[in-house]
Amino acid sequence: MPDGDVGSPRDVIAVADALRRAAHEIAPRATTLTHVVPSSAAPAVIVDLPARQVLIQGVDIDLSYSEFEVLAQLVRRPRSVVARSELLTLADATESLQSAGRRIDVHVSRIRAKLGRYATMVSTVRGAGYRFDPDRRIRVVDTAQDATARLTA
Repeated sequence: MPDGDVGSPRDVIAVADALRRAAHEIAPRATTLTHVVPSSAAPAVIVDLPARQVLIQGVDIDLSYSEFEVLAQLVRRPRSVVARSELLTLADATESLQSAGRRIDVHVSRIRAKLGRYATMVSTVRGAGYRFDPDRRIRVVDTAQDATARLTA
């Protein structure tokens, strides 16, 4: 089974039983508890800033360096408008401001395309810039400590 894909309920039960047997062999007097979390409780989108990774339902989406940088700047300021001029700092110093502005627009367009049905988490604020609009389906990992907690959860 691929990572994140638990298969059928029968598969889950078989894995849980195997883990219980292995635990019993290691510590015969230990009590085991199986806790199953429904997949709907897991976030659909994880933006892991330290790992520079975006996962949609456990699948890594391939963002370019610049696309990730634009998304990261937005994610670090949720529900706040980030002016295009701030995002222009990512543009090549040799570009004109006009072409750099179009380049940012292209990056945002590509980010939205790659996010698919979650594209609405990046909003355009006309005449002002862009905004990251998180909801309960989105989890942002902002520090290495958050990343460790995600791995142990």
